[in-house]
Formats: sequence, C-alpha cells, structure tokens
Amino acid sequence: MAIKRQMIAGILLTLAVALVAKFVSPWLPTLGAEALAMVLGIILGNTIFAQQRWGAGVKWAEKYPIEIGIAALGLNVTLQNIESLGWTGIIFILLQMLATILVVMWLGGRVFKVAPQTAMLMGAGNAVCGSSAIASVAPAVGATDDQRRTSVATVSLAGVVLLFVLPIIGPAVFPHNDLLVSALIGGTVQSVGQVSGTASLVGGDVVTYAPIFKMLRVIMLSVVVILMARHASKLTPIEATAPKTSVKIPWFVMVFVVLMLVNSFISLPHVLTGTAHEITSFFGIVNLAGIGLNLKWQTIKQSGMKFLGYGLVTIIFQVVLAIVLITVLMK
Repeated sequence: MAIKRQMIAGILLTLAVALVAKFVSPWLPTLGAEALAMVLGIILGNTIFAQQRWGAGVKWAEKYPIEIGIAALGLNVTLQNIESLGWTGIIFILLQMLATILVVMWLGGRVFKVAPQTAMLMGAGNAVCGSSAIASVAPAVGATDDQRRTSVATVSLAGVVLLFVLPIIGPAVFPHNDLLVSALIGGTVQSVGQVSGTASLVGGDVVTYAPIFKMLRVIMLSVVVILMARHASKLTPIEATAPKTSVKIPWFVMVFVVLMLVNSFISLPHVLTGTAHEITSFFGIVNLAGIGLNLKWQTIKQSGMKFLGYGLVTIIFQVVLAIVLITVLMK
C-alpha cells in the first residue's frame, strides 16, 4: 500500500478525474458520478494519458482507496436495516441474490466460456454491490487485474442500463406501489450509488425504501466473499490462478462486519456516519476512474462483444426474476 515517487502523478490524475466526475454529475443525473468517472477514464486513458508513466499510480489509486471505502461502508449499515424490510422482503433479496450468483456463474462457464474467477466476479458484482463487491471478491478468489477490470466495466455499464430502464419498467409493472418498485430497484441495480440515482428518477417513497433493500445485499457481502473464496479453493490447478490452501478474507471485509455490528448496537454521531458515507461514495468514484484509465481499447476489443452479451443476458435475467419473485412473495 506504500506510495512510491513514480506513483504520485498517476494518483493525482485519478483523483482529478474523480473530482471532475463528482462535480459534473449534478448536471448529468441519469449517468451518475461513478459511470461518468469510468467513461472519462476510458477516454483519457486511451488518448491523452495513454503513456506508461501514469500506470503505476493509476493502479494504486484503483486498488487501495476502495478498500477503505468498503470498510467505512459498515458505518452506514445496521442489522436493523434487515428488520425494516419484513420477512417477505428479506426472503426476496436472499433468493434473488442466490439465483443471480448461481445463474451468472453457470452462464459464464457454460455459455460465455469465461474464466471461473471472472464468472465469480460477475456473479458477486451483479448480486451484491457492483464494483465494491468485485473489489472484495477479487483477492479472495485469485482474480487477475484484467479479470477484475473487465468485470467491473461490464457490471458498471449494466448498472447504467438499469438506471435508464427501471424508472420506466418499475412503475409500469407495479403501478402506485412504491414498496414493490423499491424492491425491484434495490434488488437488481448493481452499485449503491446507482440504486440511489435510479430511485431518485422515480421519486416518492422509492427514494427511501430502495436503498434499504440494497443495504441487505451489502450486508451479505462478507458471506458472499467467504463462499466465493471457498469455491475458488476447490478449483483445479489449471482453473485457478494459484493453488489455494486456505480461505483468506480481505481485511476491509472484516472491518466492514465489525463496524456494521458496532453501528447496530451503538448510536454513533451523525458527523461520523456522514463522513463515512462521503468517503465510501468518493472512493467508489476514484475506483471507477482508475478502472477507466487502466482499461485499454485492446482489452475492450478482445472481450467486448462477449462481455456485452454476458452483461445484457445477466440484467435481463435479474429483472425478470425480480418481477416474478416480488409478484409471488410481496404483492
């Protein structure tokens, strides 16, 4: 995690892209700061800042700040968030997550022929919380940087698609029922920021309830990391990036769980939880800016159509499944 002198330029570049995205995003609310940072990063990283000298710092900024952001997220999640959804809401989220992980991993292996690590990253990213989940699962399953970047790009772009279509689909399928529309948005959209953005386009009580459904998915992050790590440890040496003899849970996932438990039983000052929220939000933008800057046209071309199809099939499955489960369990 140490910063070397040659990294400074790349780190400052990544922070600058993130800040521009954050300040411009209010004028582009349908896109959001996260997606805007990634798009800007991809454009700049393949044109003006394509030189090798930026690489080391960008990689550092892409990897480490998001770990702090994930840990800090625990200060904005409580066990009480689960209780507010009711049993049917909880069952819906758990079934939705389980089915998404299993089907997305199956699609990755059998249909789109991606590496097992990539399939696990896609499953976790779509089922839990986008790039934050991928950042948590990647070291636990031995994923490569290219696998992580491609998965984040695919999942983030899929989230942008849902951001545009769910404000239309939700009220049409569940008219005059903010709770069910909230379940649809909170149960399918990938990142926390994208859930808030999608909910704001619908308005009403959806702005309040959709993030709560999303928080239950976030609470399950540590469980997903553990299960993914155990699954990765059973891969054959050919399938695995490196032989695994034990399950290693990233430090920031453990801190996330501890902070969540503290926040559940101790009333923390708003200044602390508010600051933690801002840290998580901004470091998420930094992460996507770094991913964009590191994601080269060659990598996109090599896996573009395959991953575009993978992401599209995934979100279609998620939305259809969510509508069915909500109709059966909650309507």
